Amino acid sequence: MTGKQRILPKREPRGQDFSGKTPSPDEREPRSLRRLRAFLLVMVTLILVARPLFPSEGADLGDDVTPTMLVFGTVLIGIVFSLGRSVWRVKLQSVDLALLGTVVWLALAALRAVHSGTARPAINMLWVWVGYYVLWQLIRQLNLTDRERRAILAGMAALSVGVASYGLYQYFVELPHLRAGYQTRRTELLHELGWDDLLEDPVGLAQFENRLFSREPLATFALTNSLAGFLLPWSLVFLAAIVGNVKSLFDTSIETPSLLSPSRPHNTRQDGRLCKPTRRLAWAALGVSILGMVGLLCCLVLTKSRSAYIALACGLAVLLATGISLRGKVARRMVIVIMVLLALAFGVATATRGLDWQVLSEATKSLGYRWQYWQATTSMIADHPLLGCGPGNFRYAYTRYKLPEASEEISDPHNFLLEVVATGGIPAGAFFLLAIGLTLWHLKHSRSAWGLSSSAGSPPSSTVPLAGVSGKTVFHSRDQLWAIAMGWVLAWPAGYWLGLLSSAPQDLTFLLVGLPTAALVGLGLWPWIQAGPLVPGIVAAAIAAISINWLAAGGLTFPGVAGSFWLLWVLATDFPTDYSGKQPPTENQPSTRWSHRLQQLTAPEGFSVTLPTWAGLAILVFFGLVLAAFYITAYSPVLQARGLLSQATVARRFSIDRAKQFCRLAAEADPWAFEPWMRLVELWQAEGPAPPAKTGESFHSKPEVADLTTFLQKANRPSPQERAKELDSYAAALLQRAPNHHAASWILALAYQQLFRETNDRRALARAVSFARRAIELYPHQARYHAGLAELLRTIGDPDGAKKAAKTALWLHTITPHADRKLPDETVQFLEKLSQTP
Repeated sequence: MTGKQRILPKREPRGQDFSGKTPSPDEREPRSLRRLRAFLLVMVTLILVARPLFPSEGADLGDDVTPTMLVFGTVLIGIVFSLGRSVWRVKLQSVDLALLGTVVWLALAALRAVHSGTARPAINMLWVWVGYYVLWQLIRQLNLTDRERRAILAGMAALSVGVASYGLYQYFVELPHLRAGYQTRRTELLHELGWDDLLEDPVGLAQFENRLFSREPLATFALTNSLAGFLLPWSLVFLAAIVGNVKSLFDTSIETPSLLSPSRPHNTRQDGRLCKPTRRLAWAALGVSILGMVGLLCCLVLTKSRSAYIALACGLAVLLATGISLRGKVARRMVIVIMVLLALAFGVATATRGLDWQVLSEATKSLGYRWQYWQATTSMIADHPLLGCGPGNFRYAYTRYKLPEASEEISDPHNFLLEVVATGGIPAGAFFLLAIGLTLWHLKHSRSAWGLSSSAGSPPSSTVPLAGVSGKTVFHSRDQLWAIAMGWVLAWPAGYWLGLLSSAPQDLTFLLVGLPTAALVGLGLWPWIQAGPLVPGIVAAAIAAISINWLAAGGLTFPGVAGSFWLLWVLATDFPTDYSGKQPPTENQPSTRWSHRLQQLTAPEGFSVTLPTWAGLAILVFFGLVLAAFYITAYSPVLQARGLLSQATVARRFSIDRAKQFCRLAAEADPWAFEPWMRLVELWQAEGPAPPAKTGESFHSKPEVADLTTFLQKANRPSPQERAKELDSYAAALLQRAPNHHAASWILALAYQQLFRETNDRRALARAVSFARRAIELYPHQARYHAGLAELLRTIGDPDGAKKAAKTALWLHTITPHADRKLPDETVQFLEKLSQTP
């Protein structure tokens, strides 16, 4: 051939990885599976990012049913579209089995609580735990690459900055404006928020006002401790990412790992330094990241969470010891920068009067409250060692053991380890501690493997199979960062939509304030995503911080906070531990194959098991049944009942009969819920004639709202006999669904007291006394209950019992140091006269 020949550039074979090895045909990933994996990455990122964008403290009330449905639906789609494969590979570790044991035992405790405790919270929290484990396994089976791990962690860190920016907006703009409006037009503002019932509840109104006039930001959470618990681990991950970006700018000794990328990136020069355009972008990214870090730390400090302060210090110590190399001038300077940022955050908080000496002076008082919670929880565990009180039932069981001087009725013991044992029993706690111990063992081996292989010039990576076949799953690992980015962007509107279906919907302010800030910070972390270090110490520091914080604050059952914990935990168990491990036996050695897998299961890295096609069909059927059970027992009844109860609240302003109809429909929609029946009892009370004012009743009576509609309905009021039958039916249904709920028994005592006043039927008075005694049995240290029992016993003709109850009420009134637990002055005077009666 004459003329010049065109020499085409040599192309790498299709499917060849960075190491130059071409995968075999059975290892090549079909395009359909890549698309499926991308969809799963989008959904996992969306769920992880969207969950902290609306309050999660009401998970026992059903606020987590929609995110859990997203998790189950995502897994079901993944199973269906994976059925065409000839074999299934599933990664499994010993920590997975330990967590599975925890969830199974909690499920047994929940089933017991459904029959002997408050059913609806037990069912809801059962599915929360199942959702935790399913999401855990979904993340593990995706076989994330190093860049994907860094992308997800960077996305969560950027989310934390967005949430913190919204918290700062609340602190400086929104809450001051809301306080000013509340002082001038309280009734109108409560009506706009849909909280008209607070006007009839002095205790609830006082609690609302205490939270409104407190200076701590809440952001997208209902409690400041929850906000601090969410910001805490991601501040450490964010800090490690910033250090990685700084070292890439200044430290020319950093070499790109040979197994992950070429020996020299295209944006560097021969001497290892970044090119000028790249350096400018890196400087801009670093500036945005540092500003975001300052805002995050300021918001964290403003929460005044003492346990978060201590956990942050411990996390920094772990990070500096294991997660960030202190070798070199740049690293030492970064330590100084960290101290400066912390000092700046505390300085801003002090200058804006968000931090004062009470944070330190009241530390012992706060610790004393925690000690009271833990004492009561220990007594609860001693009485229920095997199955505990049941998930979601802690708040109802706790009042039986609450100390007389304790401050409040809590929904968790403010210690995540005690919470697992108290709600699931000692076996559940043992499984949970076993999982933690296995994780610590894994991190120890992974740190050793990282150090040894890094010194050899090739750090271990998830893109390379681990020892044996433990790194293989049904999905072959390739970077799909675009899917993570798409899921992150979609999560923000999804968080708003999911919040509308919860008990505490958010407005669009968090989107308008948080999303732009978080997006800028996410772009600033792009250099770290591309080539930053992700050593086991970074994840270990974040887990240590959130665990230490939870030892005094709790939060394991708040999915918006706990999602970060589970994500970090599963990533911590996915680091390679034996970079040069033994190879598995071949197919010609079937007798030793299973023994080898058992050995791998006991090892930190675990193994991957190959399942036949029929196993995939069995998994599909099983998970389909699980999804159907979730829909029938939680998703559909919770959302239907919530909508109907909202309509009942609106209808209550115009027609009690219409409100009762909605409550009955809600009770039919959710046969396990007690709230519709409590609403019906309250409506029954409002429908009756106003009771005459008597001395000593102000501690339990509620002012009746007089409106024209209620006045016109009095002519059609049912007869006393019909009202008695109606109340009996409500009482039977309510006690069946909430036998351990003290408030349910007390409201029935008040209702039967009202029935006695209407009919003068002594049987109604006897039932009122019975329900009052039951409420005291469930909450023995409630002064208001003893005062009410004293009056009931005086009315029924038992002066000795009334005198004893009055003395108990006065003793509880005297011993409690909390003003909100004190009885009104007129009630105290009534009880003193009653106790002095000969």
